[in-house]
Amino acid sequence: MEAFEINLVSRKNYINTSSIINSATSRICPSENLNGPAIVPIIGSYTFHEVATIASGACGLFSLLICSFVIAGHATNYSFPVQQRQIIRIVLLIPWVSLFSFIVVLEEKAGVYIVESLDFGCAIALSAFLLLMCDFVLSHPDGFDNLFGTGAGAKSRGSLQTTGPAWFKCIWYGVLQFIPTSIIIWIGTIITLAVGKYCRQSNSVHFAHLWITILKFIVTTISILCCLLFYSKNKPKLLQHRILLKLFTFKSIIGLNVAQTFIINILAGHGTLTPTKYMTYHDINDGLASLILACEMPFFAVLMLFAFPSKPYKNSNKAASVGPIKAIVQALDIRDLLGAIVRGPMRLVREQEREIRREGSMKMELQGGRSGSGGLDEETGYKGSSERVGMAV
Repeated sequence: MEAFEINLVSRKNYINTSSIINSATSRICPSENLNGPAIVPIIGSYTFHEVATIASGACGLFSLLICSFVIAGHATNYSFPVQQRQIIRIVLLIPWVSLFSFIVVLEEKAGVYIVESLDFGCAIALSAFLLLMCDFVLSHPDGFDNLFGTGAGAKSRGSLQTTGPAWFKCIWYGVLQFIPTSIIIWIGTIITLAVGKYCRQSNSVHFAHLWITILKFIVTTISILCCLLFYSKNKPKLLQHRILLKLFTFKSIIGLNVAQTFIINILAGHGTLTPTKYMTYHDINDGLASLILACEMPFFAVLMLFAFPSKPYKNSNKAASVGPIKAIVQALDIRDLLGAIVRGPMRLVREQEREIRREGSMKMELQGGRSGSGGLDEETGYKGSSERVGMAV
């Protein structure tokens, strides 16, 4: 009996000791195994890292060339600045991703510090996309009332509505929150890496990697769903603008990057991908996902040609408001996006509406009748097909 009690006590002490040891070790980030075979050239005298650097740089230059063509088309036919500055911002996401993917491949040891910059670029593009959809809706005669309720834009009533509906506020801040949160995530990643609390090879709750990954998933999902919700609520006026193609063109970039990085991390973590005589530890864990993403950018750059064409603006027979250089400078000035977070939807969208009216993209006086005789189109609210007011791009 005494022996049995001693055995129970011993097992209890062993379990307690094991729990203490496991608890202590779970708070320690596993060391990265950087060992591997000596690296040999993979093509001629070039190593995998050199080939990857050349390939990512070449794809980046090709993508930049195509995007420059799209941007130049809008900048030289800058007839509707309210819409076109948002389009230029969206198209600039391709060069942004290409540049940082190239840097990650080139300086692979520093890649984990700068890879979060991709989310910031996507946040700017997604916020610009929301404002672009607002501009498309506002280009209809009753667009402002559709966003803020019947009579919200009627100036004949003397006092104008000053607050937006709850659904629009939720969508507005649901999308724009992606800008500050992407910056916070980027800074948080750098800080936790610097103090040794990030630990990307562990999913323990004691390290920042798990929480940053969860936060990224939440804020990205919210922003995308809010954009889709805005589209569904204004579908009759947005259908002609091929919104889903536009959203797919740039949002798939970040989706692919997240999926590819996740798969590579899983394979590397389970030992399926290990350093070889061609690829180092950093080639696999840092450079490979960025190399794949860089090689995908030319495809998305070509999609930009079809999703955001400049031809409708060129055919509008309206003179460009400013020169190409100033148009690009206006697009690069994102103070309106940053200010939109604080100012709210009502004030900014009303200013957008006034600017659209000044640009002449909305007919101030519409004659009654059928669209076939130059009157209003019963479905869209536009005049006849030869005098449509919104730019169907």
